[in-house]
Amino acid sequence: MLRRTRMTEPKPKSARLPIALAVAYVLLFVVAVPWYWGEGGSKPVLGMPLWAVVSVGVSFLISCLTAWAAFRTWPSDGDDEEGRS
Repeated sequence: MLRRTRMTEPKPKSARLPIALAVAYVLLFVVAVPWYWGEGGSKPVLGMPLWAVVSVGVSFLISCLTAWAAFRTWPSDGDDEEGRS
């Protein structure tokens, strides 16, 4: 009797994103919002208030994290199983 073994299909890349990515987004957005800055946040740095410099820097980090997540999870040509013979 032939026994058919079912190969488990790998999960799509987007399902592999860890919850740590969501936590990183939340933390970065909390740091980027200047609601917690007191009087020390108005000290000028590079011609802008310190809170603005931090917000711009964290926005850059959020953009980098988004690009990394997109490149890591975006399906590539090698992931396509349809055209293979």
